Amino acid sequence: MAIAIDENGTISLYQGDSGEIAVSGLDNTKNYMIYFAIQDKKRNLIGSELQVTANKTNSIIFFLTSDYTDLLTVPAGKSYEIYTYGIKACEVESSVEDTLFISDGNYGDQNMIIVYPRKVIGG
Repeated sequence: MAIAIDENGTISLYQGDSGEIAVSGLDNTKNYMIYFAIQDKKRNLIGSELQVTANKTNSIIFFLTSDYTDLLTVPAGKSYEIYTYGIKACEVESSVEDTLFISDGNYGDQNMIIVYPRKVIGG
């Protein structure tokens, strides 16, 4: 399992692994562009925001490439590093933008990504 997501929306992964993040429960009567972004503890954006068009479906999938997760570094001597992420739904035909809550989240809650050091470089 390259990327694991628990019931609270916390993502766990190894640096450099690829995998999918599913977002469901979207209003399928609206055409959304869904955005995904990761920040470090200083709120610096890591890489570029990812985006997927929902095309009036109730779910989408973000694919995190190994190059993308390779940007999530773990300092030497640490067991893991914590990053945060956000997901936003923007209606294509209007100016409505909604930051999505993960699980039973509340305003101010942080969606965490726990990144573990790379185990193997591979191909």
